[in-house]
Amino acid sequence: MKIIITITLSFLLASLAYVKKALTPWALIVAFLFSCLITYLGGISCFLMLATVFLLTLIAGKIKTKERNAKIKSLHSKGSQKNLASIIANVAPGAGCLIIYKLTQNNLFLVVYASLMAEAISDSLASDIGILSSKKPLNILTLKRSTPGLSGNISLLGVIASFFGSLIIALIYYIFNLNFPYFLIITFCGTLGNFIDSFLGALLQVKYECPKCHIITEKEEHCNCKTNLVQGLKIFNNDVVNITSNIITGFICYLLII
Repeated sequence: MKIIITITLSFLLASLAYVKKALTPWALIVAFLFSCLITYLGGISCFLMLATVFLLTLIAGKIKTKERNAKIKSLHSKGSQKNLASIIANVAPGAGCLIIYKLTQNNLFLVVYASLMAEAISDSLASDIGILSSKKPLNILTLKRSTPGLSGNISLLGVIASFFGSLIIALIYYIFNLNFPYFLIITFCGTLGNFIDSFLGALLQVKYECPKCHIITEKEEHCNCKTNLVQGLKIFNNDVVNITSNIITGFICYLLII
């Protein structure tokens, strides 16, 4: 029965992703497998956290204006669909925590998993909602106004969205476990994870400059010509930033609990 419920719930979530064209084909397959693993090992609460992250990300991504979508497209190297690397970066650390939980039966790793899900939705909402801010965002390192949509930026609207995203995941954990201190830790770690992601994005994430229009972008080609590396490490793309911030957030959560 548990396997049937696991496959059914994961299939429904994957079907929604397919209908909405939210994932590339390989990303869809791997996301389904991760969902099965997470649901089987962590139960309904862990599935609900995963589903909430997906649904809120899907909703937030749809409320951008066409003009801002066009601007983001010119800055980011990826399209609107999440690819395989994105799924691995955002879901694999959490799945790993549940494997450890199953092997050790230590509830601590359920809290770490929840914190990673909180960080994932926190970062996603900060980006997708923050871009709607009427004011230009601040670079988290220099605190100077920067290009909307560029990695490493923060805005008040984005921070508020980030906090509420973490709060929702923490609330799901609390409903099933009734542990208020862990509720606070999950909310804190999820929100903090967004700042860590922004810090890494500003400090290490690769950025290029277009020789024609001089825009700073994450793309290696822009205006039909090769862009020039101006900042960051070439290997440190958005997916590497995401998985690194995930791991750091999980480690911080672990330290706060032990």
